[in-house]
Amino acid sequence: MDGDYIMEFLSFTLEEKFFGIPLENVKEIVEETEITPVPLSGNYLEGVMNLRGEPITVINLRKKIGLKGKSSSREIILCLINGMLIGLRPDQVLDIHEIPDSEIKNVPSSLKGEIESKYMKGIVKLEEKYIIIDIKELI
Repeated sequence: MDGDYIMEFLSFTLEEKFFGIPLENVKEIVEETEITPVPLSGNYLEGVMNLRGEPITVINLRKKIGLKGKSSSREIILCLINGMLIGLRPDQVLDIHEIPDSEIKNVPSSLKGEIESKYMKGIVKLEEKYIIIDIKELI
């Protein structure tokens, strides 16, 4: 275990499944302000919200990774992805975890049909199983 890189990730739920994103990409968690729909955008794009004078694109994570429905959460996770600040809407934000990178395992093929596999970086078992999202694939 010595020499393992320790990864921090923010955990959240989508459709009662547990997910995580690397904390290094998370800028802050904010409460939703009014979201303006963007015409002719992808069905996963909820729209744009104004945060302290800055327009932030908000993505419906459920739809983006292939799950059904829409989250009712008012929490938006602001992430820096490929140099852009993007808002991600989970169902519920949970906690911050630290894990050695050696604990991240390949995603079992049984899960790959439920969620688009290009968004899955790995899986880790804590109290529950968390799927680590490859955040760079979201945009």
